[in-house]
Order: sequence, then C-alpha cells, then structure tokens
Amino acid sequence: MKKLRSKSGETLVEVLAATAIFLLMMGIMQGAVSFCTNAQHKSEAIRSRNAGICEALRTVSPSVGSTVEYSFKAVSLDGSLESDTLFKVRAGLGTKDVSYQDESGADKTVTFYVFQSTAPDPAGGGGP
Repeated sequence: MKKLRSKSGETLVEVLAATAIFLLMMGIMQGAVSFCTNAQHKSEAIRSRNAGICEALRTVSPSVGSTVEYSFKAVSLDGSLESDTLFKVRAGLGTKDVSYQDESGADKTVTFYVFQSTAPDPAGGGGP
C-alpha cells in the first residue's frame, strides 16, 4: 500500500500568522477611520461656529474709531524716494465686537478692526 502525501495546503502556523496579520491590519484601519470621523466632526463644529461669527459680523454695526490718513509715494527698486506724495487716502478705523460660544460652551468675544470710508478732505488731501 502506497501512502499519498500531498504537499499542497497551508500549515496551522501559516494560517495563524495570516490571521494575526489580518487582525493587525483591521485594527490599524479601524483606528484610521475613527480618527478621520473625529476630525470630520470637529471640522463641522468649527465651520458651524465660524458661520455664526460671520453672520454676527455682518449684522453688527461698527463703533466709530479714529480717522487715519495714508500717504502713497513712489519708490524706486533700490528703495530711494522717487517723488513726493502721489495721493492720500483718509479712512476711519472702527471696531466690531462679535460674541460667540466656544466648544466648551463658554461665552467669548472677538474684536474685528474695520476700515470705514470717510468724506474727502476739501483741502485736496482726500483722493485723486
């Protein structure tokens, strides 16, 4: 009687090693998916909070601040002054205070600085 012993198939050690590698890869994938899901939820919360801040910024009227005059002059490439003042712009600097709640529910206030248009100077310093 002849014994037929085939060399095909996997041993128990090979099956256990493949199973361990598969479980390790599944654990890594589960961690990556969990991380991405948490990042997406945090991003949605930040976008929602920012949308609320932008909406409040549009509806809040600015407080009147000081008036500033900016002079524009021509300068050459080497940094030397080419001419006197080309033109001047007067602008009012105001602030807008917007209140919101952060992720922990605490009330916060952020200040935005805005430029306001001013009437041109009748003495000729206002615009071109």
